[in-house]
Amino acid sequence: MLCLTEIIRRIEKMKYQGEKAPTDFSIKGYSKGKVDYHIQLLKDADFIKTGTNDKGRELPIRLTWKGHEYVFQTLNSTVNVVEEGIGVVADLM
Repeated sequence: MLCLTEIIRRIEKMKYQGEKAPTDFSIKGYSKGKVDYHIQLLKDADFIKTGTNDKGRELPIRLTWKGHEYVFQTLNSTVNVVEEGIGVVADLM
């Protein structure tokens, strides 16, 4: 699951270049095959749109609406945990 999250975060930070796929896409600590497999999983789940680069490799080009919702929900849950944690610490003081 961590590989999926890393891929989504990387796509979110990418500059959108239309339907053109990047020339390369890698995630530190994961093999090319593992990254490609997880890209296909994200595509199958409709979290990302992909395109084919010059070398014939299918790579992500953008997040879908569903992908953006996932990012939003994930970030909100992190913010809520931090806010609740701050509230607990304040109560202890």
